[in-house]
Amino acid sequence: MEYGNEYVTNGLEEEQVLVSLNLSTKTFRTTSIVWLQENDNSPIRTLAVLNDELAFFDVITGKVIHNINIKIMQMATHSDQIPKDLVLEILAKLPVKSLKRFSCVHKSWLNLLENSNFKSMYYENLKYKTTHSSSLLLWRYFHDERSDGDVYEYDVHLLSGERYENIVTLVLPSLFEDNGFYKVLDCVNGIICHYEEEGLDVKIGLWNPKTDQRKIIPPGITDDEPGFDRQISIHGFGYDNVNDDYKVIQCVYYIHGHTFVEEPVLTIWQIYSLKSNCWKKLDLEMTKREHIDNASVAYLNGICHWWGSEYATNGLEEEQVLVSFNLSTETFQITSIVWLQENDDSPIRSLVVLNKSVTLISSFAENNCIEISILGEVGVKESWVKLFTLEPFPSEFCRPMRMGHKCDLIFFIRNHSSELASFDVITGKVIHNINIKTSMFGTWIYKESLFSFIKEIN
Repeated sequence: MEYGNEYVTNGLEEEQVLVSLNLSTKTFRTTSIVWLQENDNSPIRTLAVLNDELAFFDVITGKVIHNINIKIMQMATHSDQIPKDLVLEILAKLPVKSLKRFSCVHKSWLNLLENSNFKSMYYENLKYKTTHSSSLLLWRYFHDERSDGDVYEYDVHLLSGERYENIVTLVLPSLFEDNGFYKVLDCVNGIICHYEEEGLDVKIGLWNPKTDQRKIIPPGITDDEPGFDRQISIHGFGYDNVNDDYKVIQCVYYIHGHTFVEEPVLTIWQIYSLKSNCWKKLDLEMTKREHIDNASVAYLNGICHWWGSEYATNGLEEEQVLVSFNLSTETFQITSIVWLQENDDSPIRSLVVLNKSVTLISSFAENNCIEISILGEVGVKESWVKLFTLEPFPSEFCRPMRMGHKCDLIFFIRNHSSELASFDVITGKVIHNINIKTSMFGTWIYKESLFSFIKEIN
């Protein structure tokens, strides 16, 4: 059994339903559970069996929300002769993890994601689920044509509209007296986490554009080690939904000389809590993120993800892995992504969130193709599903790529204009030219929030 959302008959509102699939008769039933939500602030639910009856539990409180008495609830029961088109329509609304689980029910369900028609249907559902009230936050690094010589600048915009035609420029709060090298790390619940680098110093800030409330995070725990240079790498920002707290995780490491190639001699992991307004050290050994650009970090449901490289068990070869750090338990899991590298030694990757799933966009230079793969379950490398393969992919389309807020790919075209564009993964065509020039960029889904930092700090 699974539960999820579907639109009611008026086509405008969503209601939650319980879907019961009989594996032997291949029939299913749907049961409305919208009546459970009347006095409810959308708890995180899990479905379980209690005394031979189904029950919903609140994951946060651990309490039973409601016992489900199947006998007295009205159900819509369908014939076992379910039209194939209807079955595919239902399956196309499921997350990848559920699709993998149900693949053993019927032979025709085994390789659904290799079926081009089903992929198109699945993609359309992804686009339909996208919140159209959201905007796309864009950070870019670009050549300033108004200046003499090679002068590069940074700025931030909010993009909205069907063709990203509505562009609002944001002014990020400065963290240093003299503007340094600033970047956006992530955007979670309308809160932008950004940082600036000035030499070996790094400052981190939080900013809510809706309320214009801002905060500079105090420095982490850093000690100078004689003979070594200190480097600080911000690895993630997100919301701890168990403790109702926003947190930042960073890695402080010491190396010989100003280089990122040499292995550090000492690595210290630290986590910052907005509630306590302080840092603490973590007694962990984790793989650092592969690149300092923003394409290697993503946040989803209380977990910060990044990808990097570590040595395999034989100690000779490097393999790429996904690190998933749980902000509430302060533990992590590793998921191998080495199997995605069969045809290329060094693909360019972007880590994004697609339909509430961790997703890798991999660019393979030798084969001139793009692969979009979704992770079904953290820690299980076999749960990676290759959702789309785009080939041959035009070489002038620059990587890494990001996701737009309509499940389209955002990239910039390497030519005299170097402007951003969006790409439809089904038709394989550029659907919108975005009149913004760039040399490097990052995008995030942005939703307005009235969150206040002040009440969070003890």
